[in-house]
Amino acid sequence: WSELFPTSCLTAIAVSQFFLIRFLVNATRAVLKSPGAHAYAGSSALVHHGGEQGSNARADGQAAFGADLAQGDRAEAAWARADGRYKHCALRPDIFGEAPPPRYAQDNNDALPLPEMSPKEVAGLAELLARVSDLTPRGVRTDRSTLLPFLRARKGSVKNAEAYYRKAVEYRYDRLRMHELDTHWNLEAYERILAPWWTRGGILGHGLKGQVVGFERFGRCRFAELLDAIPWEILLRLDAVHMQRTLAACEEDSLRRGRPTVATLVLDLEGLGMESLNFKTALAYGKLISYRDMIMPNMVSHILVIRSPKAFAQTFKMFSYILDPVTRDKVQIVSGHEESLACLRRHIGNDMIPAYLGGERCINGDPNCAMILGTADPGPVPEKALRRLRDSIARGEQEQRAARGARLAEDGVVLREREPGFGEGGCLGCCMGPRLKGIVG
Repeated sequence: WSELFPTSCLTAIAVSQFFLIRFLVNATRAVLKSPGAHAYAGSSALVHHGGEQGSNARADGQAAFGADLAQGDRAEAAWARADGRYKHCALRPDIFGEAPPPRYAQDNNDALPLPEMSPKEVAGLAELLARVSDLTPRGVRTDRSTLLPFLRARKGSVKNAEAYYRKAVEYRYDRLRMHELDTHWNLEAYERILAPWWTRGGILGHGLKGQVVGFERFGRCRFAELLDAIPWEILLRLDAVHMQRTLAACEEDSLRRGRPTVATLVLDLEGLGMESLNFKTALAYGKLISYRDMIMPNMVSHILVIRSPKAFAQTFKMFSYILDPVTRDKVQIVSGHEESLACLRRHIGNDMIPAYLGGERCINGDPNCAMILGTADPGPVPEKALRRLRDSIARGEQEQRAARGARLAEDGVVLREREPGFGEGGCLGCCMGPRLKGIVG
């Protein structure tokens, strides 16, 4: 989103959406209290779910986790089903193979295919390569496939692209140390425990034109609740793992097929509730998107927002005139099941569209494709999963502190008081190490 909309436009859309949806919700409540409301709701249910096929698929999906809800252990059921475990593997010939998740290459890779470039872009890319060459000895990737998206994200301005890439390097390499993700991070905590719930989406496969199709059930991701339940730095790392795996999957696929990555992103807003319509949540998600853009800038050719609240679609139409035509064509926002399905079929084959939306895609008979898209359970993230996340981070902290203490003890260094963090101490359980108030030798 950050590459499509200036901050002022996003703020205006958020404000209008907030008040329009509140108005519609209040109006709906008034209608439902009136005589005959239940009869009206029943008569329209089949239309809303897109006919018999879509309705049956949705009912099957509800039943899939409904039985688990009755057992009273939603977390264990989601882990047992492997919900979200393969969200980055659908571009591979063998989606469910034994290979580990895609790993982002830390070395420059000039074999990655590049899209067609104008003479101005060729010259600009060469200049950008020279400007950031000082980063290469640090182990930072400075190949053309890495830098071109940053150049395009800043509309060909070499100066602005350099500033943006250095900002991204500071975030990815200095703040999060993402280059150590597969060697030093606590991936049990940051990748596997919350895989069914964050994010509730993944890579579906390829679209009609061969583009990568990313899918996110944003309406069910419970972002507002996670924002309250998980410290911000922890949430950033959870999302950073997802984004780096996605980027690695795209590069792996690009090398395999010999074509540059172009992506279509689908956002399913069904289930978006009032708890998400506040400025705190909107601003936090906007910040998260800005960090995502530092990992995968300018790779999306189309954004399809489906099953959105009507007020959201209407608000976008009100403000879309201020966007340039190219950007406006990138984004399509539709409401209702039938219109959403038609929108998807213009970009994605019916065999790739999840059956819960009226397509043909099922994973092991599951119309919700939960092994890729995460759990279809509309409920909140189970407390058991959050507790396991906290415990895993605390264990990782203790183990890393003990290992670090042992290393420093060999040099006669003594650790003193530390600051509290998410677990029992200051470390975030990843590669960052303990935060110390002082070190004395």
